[in-house]
Amino acid sequence: MAQLYTIKCPKCGKIFSVAKGVLMSWDFSKPIPDSAKDETPFNCPDCNHSMCVLDNGFHDNVVDVVYAD
Repeated sequence: MAQLYTIKCPKCGKIFSVAKGVLMSWDFSKPIPDSAKDETPFNCPDCNHSMCVLDNGFHDNVVDVVYAD
C-alpha cells in the first residue's frame, strides 16, 4: 500500500505532495526505494525544512492523504 500525502510545510506554508509506503509492483525482486520508506525524511521544496512521517505532530501538517493499493 502507498500513501500520497499533501502537506503544508510548518515553516513556510508551502503545500506539496510526497509519496510514502510500499507500491505494489510486478517486479518483487527490486528493493523498496529508501525515499518511499516512512522513516526516510523529506524536505520542503521551497524552504528545505526537513520532516518525517514518523515525527511527532507530522499529521498536524497533513492537508490530505490518498491511499492506493
